[in-house]
Amino acid sequence: MKERKIGLYIRVSTEEQAIEGYSISGQRERLKAFCVAQSWETIKFYVDEGISGRSTERPALKKLMKDIENGLIDVLLVYRLDRLTRSVRDLHDILDFLEKHNCQFRSATEVYDTSTAMGRMFITIVAAIAEWESANLGERVRLGQIEKARQGEWSAPAPYGFRKNDQKRLEVNPDEIEAVKLMVRKVKEGYSFRQLSMYMQNTSYKPRRGYKWHIASLLDLLHNPVLYGAMQWNDEIYEGTHEGIMSKEDFTQLQNIIKSRQLQKKRETNYNFIYQTKIICPSCGNRLSSECSRWKNKNGIERSANRYRCQSCALDGREPVSISEYKLTLQLIQHMNALTFDENDHEELEAEKDNLQLIENEMRRIEREREKYQRAWASDLISDTEFKNRMDDTRKRYSDLERQLNVSQDETTFGNVNPEYIKQLSNEFNQNYEYLTDEEKRTFVQQFIESIELIEVATAPSGKKVYDVKVVRFF
Repeated sequence: MKERKIGLYIRVSTEEQAIEGYSISGQRERLKAFCVAQSWETIKFYVDEGISGRSTERPALKKLMKDIENGLIDVLLVYRLDRLTRSVRDLHDILDFLEKHNCQFRSATEVYDTSTAMGRMFITIVAAIAEWESANLGERVRLGQIEKARQGEWSAPAPYGFRKNDQKRLEVNPDEIEAVKLMVRKVKEGYSFRQLSMYMQNTSYKPRRGYKWHIASLLDLLHNPVLYGAMQWNDEIYEGTHEGIMSKEDFTQLQNIIKSRQLQKKRETNYNFIYQTKIICPSCGNRLSSECSRWKNKNGIERSANRYRCQSCALDGREPVSISEYKLTLQLIQHMNALTFDENDHEELEAEKDNLQLIENEMRRIEREREKYQRAWASDLISDTEFKNRMDDTRKRYSDLERQLNVSQDETTFGNVNPEYIKQLSNEFNQNYEYLTDEEKRTFVQQFIESIELIEVATAPSGKKVYDVKVVRFF
């Protein structure tokens, strides 16, 4: 008789953490006892903690569905139906998915027979009640939050520059508010938000989280009505909730300044960035962003030129890597013309592919080993300390193999693509590329080239670094 493989799904949302029987440990113990009673030994836990059941966008649930699709789970077991979902539509989608992959659904505290029309109707009614309870709870929470906002109570964490007092009302935070006033002043002086983020990075003021000022965080802060003593909740503005740092008129003027600069920078035409998202920064490994410069020549004719620049380096205070699209195209053509192919290329590629396969096989073996440890721990066959030690050991070995895999893939210019295909692609590129329109060039690059690496080759007399290009990976 084939041994059943049981997937035990556990979920708690924030408001249910303290309810007896709904906690992670409470559900775990009851499900383990149910499995013992059924003589089920091969079990695997999937746990989503602090996540609502109104959506199926849950990490552990997605992993469970993937394992069911791969035939690793024969029975999906939950403590109660509402642990799995609170949506009737999602329930039917899940049941159809389970039926498609020959996986049974069981509840430890409820009896359902989804093989009959009556059983499916009953489980639908239960799911509808759970969905109604969830919606009703959400409505009560929203009404409570609105009433708190009307009374001036701040439910969320206080924004930068402010803090909450004992009555949960906002008040100025003297340690941070000067930084906010400085931001407002610099924007009025003409700073862009990119310039503002770089400027704030060089001051003694530090953000609450992370180590640098992000453009998005600065935008959110300076768009927040909290600056003039108001609170925004669900698109409603409640004024006079606390003491601000400016008048409403000054706040409106600040918003007009920000909006006017955004309108001035709005592009009137769509530029065709051929290598968008394809170029890797040699300093930080991030992808370069696309920029377009426009100017008028001495005859008054408007010209434009595309460039690629590393935003991450710029925000971190490093000299950003920058290269023009024209120069990039010339160097890419040189690179593709220089590609050569012989029998040794094919032999080396096959050897590298064999090595990659060995690494991937070992990684899969460790994943299976870790699953065995998890099953043993879930069944109380090993202690918490022994489980932790074994998982730490396998995690280290897995990380080492993952690094080896990444290095091997980076060193393989053509990835897993057939050398004959690359040879044909290179020939077509060399014969036709310079005759293509910019739109056709973009289509070619986006379709066939996965990434391009910049390689530092020299330093110009001005001190600016000179780069060559290399196609790191083909699709």
